[in-house]
Amino acid sequence: MEKIGMRGRGSRRMGLFAAVALTVALGLGGCSLFTPSRADVAHEQVEAQIPADSLVQEGVLTVAFNFSDAPQGMTAADGSVTGYDADLARLLAQDLGLEVSFVDAAGPSDALSSGSADIYIGASSSDASSSVTVIGDLLEDAPALFCGPSVGSTISSAGLSTLTVGVQSSSAAQDALTKTGLLGEQRTYGNVNECFEALASGEVDCIACDATAGAYLSRAYEGVTFAGILDTASVYGVAVSSSNSSVADALSATLDEISSNGTLDAVHAAWYGALPVTLSEDVLPGVTISVPDEGISGDEAAQTGTMIDSDVDINDLNG
Repeated sequence: MEKIGMRGRGSRRMGLFAAVALTVALGLGGCSLFTPSRADVAHEQVEAQIPADSLVQEGVLTVAFNFSDAPQGMTAADGSVTGYDADLARLLAQDLGLEVSFVDAAGPSDALSSGSADIYIGASSSDASSSVTVIGDLLEDAPALFCGPSVGSTISSAGLSTLTVGVQSSSAAQDALTKTGLLGEQRTYGNVNECFEALASGEVDCIACDATAGAYLSRAYEGVTFAGILDTASVYGVAVSSSNSSVADALSATLDEISSNGTLDAVHAAWYGALPVTLSEDVLPGVTISVPDEGISGDEAAQTGTMIDSDVDINDLNG
């Protein structure tokens, strides 16, 4: 019965996502409908799934993530915190019957060991230790290629050498691009926003950047498509204290629910558009990706990528 109730909560939440999507679509089409504000929408009251003595603050899920890892975490001009990780935090808290608060942290160890947060969103498998457990697969990121309308998303490996690619100087994406040895001329820029401006003006044919940053920014440029990844995809989940089984168990159940009922995919699409959720299956034609082989199994290797440097200037993203 409990599982049926959980699915019911998920179905109602997905219904809200569908209603919002329909309203946006109709609005873009020129129709005028009365739509209640977010504050006017009554949310189902869910009983708290985590006991008060297992939380930093009673009734609140305190979530840490990196506020400057755009577009996963960003601080808006009015001081509010936004981004994919922020929306995930709100979603998890709602499903667990809790309020939510945010803590800025570069990594999970300090946030969890100091007791300043219940969970950390954006942890990789390398963050796991005897005191930190990493749960779930919430996001994949990798250096990737995005192409303009003149190229399209279908590229043959033979045609790569003719392309001019814009890339942020001294970034992980530039390292990955150079390592492939497949693409033609490189033109470097100060940040990914400048790369997209160069693409729009016709200075370059394609852009190499983090997949999430490129997918987020490409929504503002007509005809830009994701062509594939250039290096190993990094997988990010949620870190919890290994000693806090109440949080870990409740979180694991919630992550299973939002992953299976499509809610997680809906949040991903809202931020990254048509970018595939699983990037490891979308390698750019002609690129060979090697994975660590020091006693690591295939499944583990697929989840053990190099941490991706931020190719995005947060101020440019917000501006």
